[in-house]
Amino acid sequence: MPDPKVELAFRRAKGRHGAARIELVPLVRQMALQTLADVLPGATTMEAIGALDEDGVPALRIQRVLDSDGATLFDIDEGCSDRAVEDAVDEVDIEYLDVLIGLTGDELMGCVTIS
Repeated sequence: MPDPKVELAFRRAKGRHGAARIELVPLVRQMALQTLADVLPGATTMEAIGALDEDGVPALRIQRVLDSDGATLFDIDEGCSDRAVEDAVDEVDIEYLDVLIGLTGDELMGCVTIS
């Protein structure tokens, strides 16, 4: 049985972690969308798919980027001739969406919309 002091420290740390998660999730979403909007002006929404990769690790990947009217600015199946757009999509996938799915777990598995 853990020492009561260790157990108390654990509960406190777990509480701080939960509070930080609540604060961090919307910031990660905002960072992702702002990164896309830098190269796709008007971008307000990402459609993505959360799934386990070949190693069984959860991954969240952009499928489409939309503007506020629902018009498609980027579609993964069509790609984009602008290397800056492709680089931004890759950055968002790896730097932000991997963090986001790590923070939210099963909540973002399957088809999701992030605004």
